[in-house]
Amino acid sequence: RISRRAVDAVVEPQVVVAVASSTMPAQRSCCYFWATAAVWAAMVAHVARGLVHGPPVSGTRVLSTRRSLACIEEFSISREIKNVRVFDGNYASNICDAVTAVGSSAIASKGSFSLAIPGGSVVTALGGLDDDAFDFSKMHVFFCNERIGENKCYQGALDAFVTDKGVPLENVHKVGDGAAADVAAAYEELLKTHPSLDHSGALPSVDMMLLGTGDDGHCGSLYPESPEIKATGLGKLVLAVDGKDAVAMTMDMMCASKVALVSAAGPARAEMVAKALSGNFGDFDCPAGMVDAKEETLWFVDEDSIAEFNEMQDDDDYDDDDDEED
Repeated sequence: RISRRAVDAVVEPQVVVAVASSTMPAQRSCCYFWATAAVWAAMVAHVARGLVHGPPVSGTRVLSTRRSLACIEEFSISREIKNVRVFDGNYASNICDAVTAVGSSAIASKGSFSLAIPGGSVVTALGGLDDDAFDFSKMHVFFCNERIGENKCYQGALDAFVTDKGVPLENVHKVGDGAAADVAAAYEELLKTHPSLDHSGALPSVDMMLLGTGDDGHCGSLYPESPEIKATGLGKLVLAVDGKDAVAMTMDMMCASKVALVSAAGPARAEMVAKALSGNFGDFDCPAGMVDAKEETLWFVDEDSIAEFNEMQDDDDYDDDDDEED
């Protein structure tokens, strides 16, 4: 474990931190000694990389946490790495910076950039993208969730950045009309076949996914203890939302994304952020904490939303001091 104080001494004041936690439901499996050692080595290397991840974002502070690995009967390990960036105010421009970095890299490497978005303030922030951030004609936009017939997320994207930046309308992949189950199946087929996604893995991967959160821990349209979040692990990509005329990308699709950016600002989200980053939650009661993208999971928070987590860290450091004195 690397304590927050030790890290502070090395990299203050501008850093990005890796947060390792065990949050997904444990799956029992038999592990031999060398397999166990390899997992530990991978975790140490991943945390080390997180501590020097760059370039640093101005105004961010270092944080670190850990949750004990699950070991029940035989041996089971779940691992999650989160890069947490704390801002002292509105971070809309920083969202744009992150999208620009991923978009530019994707276009340079494969000629297209696939971005999945929800609605709300995270998407509104994209209006701040520079006109020359990357080649917008090669950008493809997908939707993490949508109300069928209302198309609020689609319209929000048009208003925020699509029209202004010149993203071709044929590259903005609107959710269709019809019965929710049929719409979900059609959108899943689109994700499975569209060339802007990476199809080298078990599930297709968008280059980047933006996710807003609620103070109850929901992200996208995946709510705590809902049938949609409990479908995690089934390999589905899009589901009809129970009781609503809406569709939503699944947690499996979220975790298949190459980069996920989770936004959580304001004091109302403080309890949720503490729960999500510490890993202290049940199997399905904090969907935001379950997001674990293939390459990088970014959490953008502010000083209000991180406050309760900081208190937990301070209490943990205090307890460690007592142990050392004993």
